[in-house]
Amino acid sequence: MILLRPFVIFITFILSYIPILQFIGLALLFFIYHVLIRNRNFHIKKMKEVYSSNNLDFPNIKEKSPLIWLFVYIASFLIINIFYLYLSQQISSLSFEELENFVLPNWQIYLFLGSFIMSWISYATIINRIDKDQWQLQESEITHKIVKNRFIKLRDGNVAMFLRIITLDIYQWFLLFFLLRETTIHYFEDGTATGRYTQLIKTQKVEKTDQNSQEKFENKEEETLQQKLIEKIKNTEENERYSIIFSELTSLEDKQKAKEVLDELYEKNYIKREQYEKLLEFL
Repeated sequence: MILLRPFVIFITFILSYIPILQFIGLALLFFIYHVLIRNRNFHIKKMKEVYSSNNLDFPNIKEKSPLIWLFVYIASFLIINIFYLYLSQQISSLSFEELENFVLPNWQIYLFLGSFIMSWISYATIINRIDKDQWQLQESEITHKIVKNRFIKLRDGNVAMFLRIITLDIYQWFLLFFLLRETTIHYFEDGTATGRYTQLIKTQKVEKTDQNSQEKFENKEEETLQQKLIEKIKNTEENERYSIIFSELTSLEDKQKAKEVLDELYEKNYIKREQYEKLLEFL
């Protein structure tokens, strides 16, 4: 998990609007989206382990990484920007009369519209997977008392894209700032950022280990009792054998264990059917 401080957004914003450093700004911008997606994937993966170990119902969240949508967004974003630069240069070289008769070829129009639609779809999907998925998980964590507070606010990717357009992309920077801030605080609260979430998993594993150890101890104790009885009765006469078994089994406080030992002795033909039934009455 990579935790970025929100001031990285401010630096990226400045670099993105300086012509010479725009490429660095764009690279940082896409890196921030990559980090948000990566943290989202890590968060969901680790919380799923917690839910699984505690037999809790995990929310209906798509586990598949939305990273492919980031690549689609980057590709469509670059196509739009290259097309914009190409169109700007072409228009700037035309005279006023030529500009009046200027018409874009159909393939360029389709390319621009297709890239715009893909950028909208991919961006909306990215925001939904980063924000909506983790908001849904946050609500589930609150229900199961893993966390107490709500930090991640619910947003819609399509609305975010629309606000980007009408604010000339200013909204994007505010959105990134709050997404980084809200998710980071939430990761600290549920322990994903610090590793504290493993305590819930370890507790479950310790309980299972203790339970298995107890079962092994009880089984071993039962086998030891059975072996002792067999050693005592294997060279004795039938009447004496019955008395020894009766004395040993009726003295046990755990009648269920005594019955299990009796069943084993009967199966191994150390006692007859009549003796077995009589002993059962006392147990």
